[in-house]
Amino acid sequence: MRAVSTTVRLTAAVLAAVLLAALLVAVRTAPATAATTLLSAGRPTTASSSDSSARTPAKAVDGDTATRWASRRTDAQWIRVDLGATATISRISLRWEAAYAKSYRLQVSSDTTSWKTVSTTTAGKGGVVRADVAGTGRYVRMLGVRRGTAHGYSLWEFQVYGTRTPAPTPAPAPTGVHVTGTQGKWQLTVDGKPWLVEGVTYGPPAAQAATYLPDIRRMGANTIRTWGTDASSGQVFDAARANGIRVIAGLWLDQGADYVHDSAYKTATLSSIRKTVTTYRGNGGLLMWDVGNEVMLSRTEEQRIAYAKYVEQVTRAIHAVDPDHPVTSTDAWTGAWPYYREYTPSLDLYAVNSYGGVGWVHQTWREGGYTKPYIVTETGPAGSWEVPSDANGVPRQPSDTAAAQAYTDAWAAVRAAPGVALGATMFHYGVEDDEQGVWLNLRTGGLKRLSYYAVQRAYGGPTSGNRPPVVSGITASPSTGVARGASVTITAPATDPDGDTVTYRAAVSSRWIAGGDGAMRPTPVTVTGPGRLRITAPSTPGVWKVAVYATDGHGNAGIETVTVRVR
Repeated sequence: MRAVSTTVRLTAAVLAAVLLAALLVAVRTAPATAATTLLSAGRPTTASSSDSSARTPAKAVDGDTATRWASRRTDAQWIRVDLGATATISRISLRWEAAYAKSYRLQVSSDTTSWKTVSTTTAGKGGVVRADVAGTGRYVRMLGVRRGTAHGYSLWEFQVYGTRTPAPTPAPAPTGVHVTGTQGKWQLTVDGKPWLVEGVTYGPPAAQAATYLPDIRRMGANTIRTWGTDASSGQVFDAARANGIRVIAGLWLDQGADYVHDSAYKTATLSSIRKTVTTYRGNGGLLMWDVGNEVMLSRTEEQRIAYAKYVEQVTRAIHAVDPDHPVTSTDAWTGAWPYYREYTPSLDLYAVNSYGGVGWVHQTWREGGYTKPYIVTETGPAGSWEVPSDANGVPRQPSDTAAAQAYTDAWAAVRAAPGVALGATMFHYGVEDDEQGVWLNLRTGGLKRLSYYAVQRAYGGPTSGNRPPVVSGITASPSTGVARGASVTITAPATDPDGDTVTYRAAVSSRWIAGGDGAMRPTPVTVTGPGRLRITAPSTPGVWKVAVYATDGHGNAGIETVTVRVR
């Protein structure tokens, strides 16, 4: 019994010893398990040198203990591994070949420029070294200070252990359209990306937006402007969005309303605007809201102040419904801006329609000490109210060549104020073939004018392709005292840059006759020679405007005008 008891006690003692040893091993190895993630395997590795093409830096991180990196035979050498992302480094293992380092440093860095030493060895003996370290970085290197042999440094394996730092959760991308920046350094952003308004005012019917918006996009434009927004405008917004274009959406305010006393009109209009903004605020084609158009210029001081205060009321209402799109307000002169500054502080930016005077807009902004940027919502060649009259007392329309240059100059004036002028919408992408359409449309009657191509060049659109004929001048003989029904000779020589055959036609307008209108009515033409046409004078006395169209058969036209006074 005693022998059995002794044996039992001995066996228990042995088991206890084994269990204790296992426990001690587990305790001793526990710290190492925290660093068991190998981060360096197969990662890009570089070195100060290699002594042979067979012993490149990549050999030290390939997991193969039969391949190695070896440096040249000098002390100042290093090997560096890129972990690919920031990591918390807990251990670095070096498996030295016979050519080891007696003195070296283990370092970490986030940029390969600034290094932090996490371990220093001054009496190394080679073999396998496991250094527990504490550091954070993307790059880890062994920096040799002094060799332990006459050879260079050589590593079978260079291993880095630790945990990758979780990538920060990216901030959600900003959405919507906003005016950002500081004084004189503003920009418009769309979903966080800069947006310079390179636009045109839009004239065709909303139902035809899908037809015309692709052409506007081909011009290089990214924005269109409208004057009013209603139930049909969804077609414009949708076509714009489909073509990567945004809309400066007009919210029309009655130019003749009494903004001092007519509370019923203001209340009803504000309610209507709220509904419109609510309807379209989520449409991806929307850029900003533009409240009113040219209301203030011809008003009394009392009406101007009342109007500016009402625009403030509208602006606040829009911001409450749609905080993701800016609000501006357009007038026909920069003289409206002092009223907006004092009475309409909620506007995000200013706007102005300016033609012949667009070159002075930025100077006016500087002199006024304004603290908000602006856009030019209409610009182009001088209008009929800005030019001298001809011999018949009618405003002298600029030639096609001069008009095209005016668009080029207008865009240059806008671009001369970066950080303040946030772009422009040129007037006018219209297809009307009336007197005003002949003066200012880029596509009169659907035909492309020199001005169309000038805007296209300004916005970086294509510069090759067919171009319109150029009429070098126009005269009428006789031009005054013309008898009703008499023959009038029109001289309008045209050249085509592509060598296309030029075809002529003409139309007349009674706009400058009492009771007349702006329509351009075709009139019979007899071509009597190159650039020489004969028409019959209208039967109604007064000054008639004659437009000569030189077309090339490719959708382009050069158009020039002259007046004839019928007695």
